[in-house]
Amino acid sequence: MSSLGWTDYVSMMGSFVVVLLLLIGTLIMIKRMGPKVGMSNSKKIQILEAQNLGGRQKLILVGVGQETILLGLSATGMTKLGQFPNDTDFTSHDKDRPEEISQTGFQSILSRVLNK
Repeated sequence: MSSLGWTDYVSMMGSFVVVLLLLIGTLIMIKRMGPKVGMSNSKKIQILEAQNLGGRQKLILVGVGQETILLGLSATGMTKLGQFPNDTDFTSHDKDRPEEISQTGFQSILSRVLNK
């Protein structure tokens, strides 16, 4: 069995340092450029709001073009619960509820979908 000399150790350590520097450089480039790669400035889909229901279930309000869509997500799949035009006024009050407890925004959309 041959023994390794100090030049072999220096060569191995030099190679190790080069590999680490390449790895760090790659990670820095991915972090800086990663979110921008393949994305254009005009997003067609926007997540307007998300509500966690627990147990790997969520309600997500998504804006697509001129429409707002309410989606239900679970561990087994995705379900479209409702679709509304963007000009829908979700802040109007329900007729059977007093004004002081009426809901706005996401809660109003959810209550309208569930009452359909």
